[in-house]
Amino acid sequence: MKEKVFMILKIVVALAAVAGILFILLQPEEPVSQPTATGKTVEDMIGTDEAESVTFRGKTYLHKKNVKSYLLMGIDRDGEAVPAENLFAGQADTLVVLVVDADAEAYTALQLDRDTVMDVEVLSPDGTTVVDAQFMQICLAHTTGTGMEDSCENTVRAVSNLLCGEKIDGYASLTMDAMPLLNDAVGGVPVTIEDDFSQDDPSLVRWETITLDGQQAYHFLRGRMSVGDGTNASRMRRQREYLSSFLKKLRQCVAQDSGFAVSLYQDLKPYMVSDISGKEINELAGMLPKYQNNGFVNFSGEHLINEGYMEFHVDELNLCETLLSLFYDEVEVVG
Repeated sequence: MKEKVFMILKIVVALAAVAGILFILLQPEEPVSQPTATGKTVEDMIGTDEAESVTFRGKTYLHKKNVKSYLLMGIDRDGEAVPAENLFAGQADTLVVLVVDADAEAYTALQLDRDTVMDVEVLSPDGTTVVDAQFMQICLAHTTGTGMEDSCENTVRAVSNLLCGEKIDGYASLTMDAMPLLNDAVGGVPVTIEDDFSQDDPSLVRWETITLDGQQAYHFLRGRMSVGDGTNASRMRRQREYLSSFLKKLRQCVAQDSGFAVSLYQDLKPYMVSDISGKEINELAGMLPKYQNNGFVNFSGEHLINEGYMEFHVDELNLCETLLSLFYDEVEVVG
């Protein structure tokens, strides 16, 4: 039974890397961040050694002691997870940070927009050296290097920097060819087609509810620029619907076949790159089924088109509020 739960968790973690969810958009109350009692803004202090205690809007917060974060990535690349050819390691089109709070016995998924712009390190083709830093979309952090551990670690650094230095305790990535495999393994996944897929896959007829086969699932989850309004937000909405439906089918399959999870995980391994240890997976497997699921959160911000490319600019105040809610506890100051 323990092995079964262990494998189910690995599959859910891998799927989350492919099917990110847009669930909550937090709205800022003020256009700029307020200074703390020390004269520094929360952006200056969150995620640093000075952030043991911060003051924000007259309230004091302490950094949580027993919180861990895991970055889950869906890579826009076909085939198995092997070293990249032609110097293109694939964009990290889906980025989800799973934040696990052991003291609160709860976990939250922070969905990052792949179009978020920031300073990103650029790796040499062999992934051994940082050769530059450029202001670009965060999804491009994975495109340099070999597409293996070095590209994942470069993405981890970019995400940590976006989160004001918060530590990422582990990562897992999955290529797109794993998606048809997952879909067909559970016998197809029912969804309602809300976007116009006529240019991408005419078999996905708008407003019809259908059970996706593997190739349709691939288009449903990956399609963006030629689908509907072409935005990443619409794709994230589709991924949310798909994940919810997929998990229902997965639970049915596992209930009917005790060996289903083990077999499926073995099929996924060629498409995955991860540094999450067996010990950590065991710990998560023991905790998460008992913990409260707080759902998914997103940063609010503004989408702009710059020289033909979409940019998402995170609202700094909302970023601070979200990081405080995930990584800090409010405390009462006496005196």
